[in-house]
Amino acid sequence: MVGVDYKIILPTNVKYLDITRNFVDLLEINWPEAIQHLIISITGQNTNTVKINNIPIVFNKENSTLPTCIYNAAQKNKADYYLVFLGDAFISKKVNDLEINALLAKLMKNSINYCRLLPQLSFHKNRGIREYRKLNSNERYGHSFVAFGASSNFIEREFGVDITDRQFEIKYLKIANEKKDVYFNDRVILKQNIFHILPSIQKGKWDRINIFYLRRKYPKIKFSDREVISWKYESIIQLRKIILPIITNNLRLKLKASNKEYFDTDI
Repeated sequence: MVGVDYKIILPTNVKYLDITRNFVDLLEINWPEAIQHLIISITGQNTNTVKINNIPIVFNKENSTLPTCIYNAAQKNKADYYLVFLGDAFISKKVNDLEINALLAKLMKNSINYCRLLPQLSFHKNRGIREYRKLNSNERYGHSFVAFGASSNFIEREFGVDITDRQFEIKYLKIANEKKDVYFNDRVILKQNIFHILPSIQKGKWDRINIFYLRRKYPKIKFSDREVISWKYESIIQLRKIILPIITNNLRLKLKASNKEYFDTDI
């Protein structure tokens, strides 16, 4: 089987270079075959002198958004398909490179323009194939910016305009609130976390549980000395993972209203 020509884009701000370096450390250990495909696309002040392990870097304008960083990186590095990870979407365990290449081949064959790489519990019908299921318009955060695969057409259409990552997610949150119950033919969610992604930064601080796990599993890596989130915030995050697929809109809005400091949107 001829492999898919893919690129991995890591969009980041110069303020998160400590986290970006930790991402690269873990990638080198757990998925070394991917390093040759990696591109870092950076925004923020004083970026021109940044160097990270000889990895190609795309330098963007100081005020560029993360979607713009993705768009510019894709424009300068043509590929059949793109995998996009935020800097804290750490690859926490060994990745099977053959399995990833087989997945990419299926995404290309089936004309999948967007693939959410982090699985999400759902009670919608399990439409799709063994590796992934179709994304339903009603699913909140079905379109996640944390880690996803995308075609060049999707990147150009969604990120070729000046938007932020939050605006991208809000766009699809509003569609989810419309409750149209429509399946996207070209957008899917993985059923298994085959990339072993472990998002570990919340509002600029370490997820308390995840950084404890990472430091114990990888004692040779010097992880950033950022603060950790409070136990209250950690509890809310864990609860949200469990109830997101089943919570009613009214209850969800009440939860947000009572804990406004922990949520980015009011919808």
